[in-house]
Amino acid sequence: MLQTNILFLDETNNDRSIMAEAYFNRGLNNAVRAFSAGFAPAERLDRYVFDVLRENGIAPEDYCPKPVDIFLQAYSPRIDLVVGFEPASGAYKRPIFPCNPPATYLNVLASYDREQLPGHRRRAVRETYADLRLAIDRAIATGLLPGSMAA
Repeated sequence: MLQTNILFLDETNNDRSIMAEAYFNRGLNNAVRAFSAGFAPAERLDRYVFDVLRENGIAPEDYCPKPVDIFLQAYSPRIDLVVGFEPASGAYKRPIFPCNPPATYLNVLASYDREQLPGHRRRAVRETYADLRLAIDRAIATGLLPGSMAA
């Protein structure tokens, strides 16, 4: 049986997509694997994303922002499903992947769009992570995403 590979994709791969990858893979089995990438990836993992991953029992050292281009190479894992996020800026277009995988979207507001007052970044990242967990769990329960947890 082939492994199913999911790619969570957003602009900087330093917020929703990288936290979605980390959450999805927390109960990793060999049948489904998540990856993440960005159109214009940040240089390093956001310190608040780092902290929120650690608070939730995920090793943040295992994650860094990556460009989507690495998943377009011949040596890259085959991507079976691309998951984007709404709302999105619309500034980037999804590239054409080998095997032309289907795409779906999760409606989760980015942490940068939740900040209303300076100094509230950590709370915004925590809220985004909580919303991602709910959105991913619902998507798995409804069959929009394949389950990553062993039964």
